[in-house]
Amino acid sequence: MIKQRQLFNFAETQVAYTLFRREVPANKASPRRIVLLHGAGVAGELTWTFIVNYLKHWDEVLVPDLLGMGESFFEISDQLSFSIEDICHSLFGVLRHHQWHAFDLVGYSLGGLVALELNAQAARELSLQSTPDTLIHSLCLIEPALFSDQSLQSALSFRQSFVPLSASIKSEPDNDQHFIDFLDLVSPNRKRSAQIDKLAIQRLQLRPLGFAHALAAVSEYADHLDDFKLQQLIASIPKGLGIVGGLSPPGLLLAQQKIQRQLESQNKNQGQSQSMTQKKHWHIESLANADHSLVYVRPKVVAGLINDYLGCY
Repeated sequence: MIKQRQLFNFAETQVAYTLFRREVPANKASPRRIVLLHGAGVAGELTWTFIVNYLKHWDEVLVPDLLGMGESFFEISDQLSFSIEDICHSLFGVLRHHQWHAFDLVGYSLGGLVALELNAQAARELSLQSTPDTLIHSLCLIEPALFSDQSLQSALSFRQSFVPLSASIKSEPDNDQHFIDFLDLVSPNRKRSAQIDKLAIQRLQLRPLGFAHALAAVSEYADHLDDFKLQQLIASIPKGLGIVGGLSPPGLLLAQQKIQRQLESQNKNQGQSQSMTQKKHWHIESLANADHSLVYVRPKVVAGLINDYLGCY
């Protein structure tokens, strides 16, 4: 694939992204496209490059740096906080700039939460317009932030622990312990390794203030999330794939199963009016002996699942 690094600027915001392209056959009507959204603290290419190398079905792959990470800035000094909605707004700007109107979407951790909100906004637009600006064909959620249990209150309580952690990182960005505390929160059952933790801390400390703002954005989003909006987020999900680590807390798998049950219920309610291609199938994979770092330690497996369950749609 040909790799291009680009910047998109509007107002005080800069979005950096990498666009991977392969040559499209002359007889193909339009390129098939996919967007990959990374987690908190670690930029797009660091997260996805190995996985991109194993993807088979897509002609173009868009890998952005989310606001506060990599080379993307809400404003250049990293002093202003931003929201999940701000991240979505910046991504829609890039998508419209490149006229990406239809694509598949993958989100990991923070990127999973952003993918859910981006998809919900696109779905609302689809319901209001006969020719929507954005159509997301299928979705892959890899341990998305906030979706850590079947219980909304349990998930929200867990994410509220990000509030003091974000404040600590802002006040002491060079204190390694704050970043260890983050790793302990999102990956409590990981295989402990001082060397691996050190590498993770180095990556998270590249943009400590942006990372802290991202954690705060998740908590702020949680503050405004109730059962009705949660049901809307899930109801708007198209067919796709959920991936969790076998060593991750069991609530992450339960949350994916909740998505699966709700989409199955939608299929039953639609009954005979839906064709097989319209039905919302949600496949779940749990990777044995993997924790929240699964995109880094199992890139070939993760890419294979994306190929199998998004590539066939």
